[in-house]
Amino acid sequence: MNQIKAYEFIKVKQRVNQLIRLYKTNDIQTHAMQKQIIFNEIKEIFEAQHIYIDDFINQIDDVTLTKKKASMLLENLKVHVEAFELPTSNALHKCFRKVKKLKLPETDHIDLKETTFLGWNDLASHRKYIVYREDNQLKGMYGDLSPTKVKGFCKICNAESYVSLFLNQSKHNKKEGTYTKKGDYICYDSVACNGQLEDITRLYHFIEQTK
Repeated sequence: MNQIKAYEFIKVKQRVNQLIRLYKTNDIQTHAMQKQIIFNEIKEIFEAQHIYIDDFINQIDDVTLTKKKASMLLENLKVHVEAFELPTSNALHKCFRKVKKLKLPETDHIDLKETTFLGWNDLASHRKYIVYREDNQLKGMYGDLSPTKVKGFCKICNAESYVSLFLNQSKHNKKEGTYTKKGDYICYDSVACNGQLEDITRLYHFIEQTK
């Protein structure tokens, strides 16, 4: 069964929300042009996987579309979304071999069809753990997470959110045994971050820059 990725579904959600805001404008000409652009963006995501959603498009092509109805229609689309595969406890420990007392994440509250990466905070150690898949391999990174939250833009999802400074420690000089810390401001809440992430290359770029 062909399916789209979670971050692609988030992009669809964002475009539908954009559409609802557009319906509230009075400029009919701009309204019609922008609406078609949004429809095309949504269809391209699904048609790339040979999934055709004409009924969905017809249902959101409605100036009276409410957030409640849109939410219901989007929920029905999730049959076409690939769920994030939760790693086993053993797999998580393998990702973080150097961590002696790894705090495992609570996942009951996570919508796996809106999850591109698994991220969780260990409040006791002021750490954030991030687990993701690249080239079908499970990978992980962790770093220090400031408990201070500020309003700003997240380096991963590129959306405005409550962000905290994340710093990853890596070896700068193997011979001398010196370390350096790299990082940036990212969403304190990784569930919220996943809910705003519509371009997975941003996640990979952040990880590469902070290694």
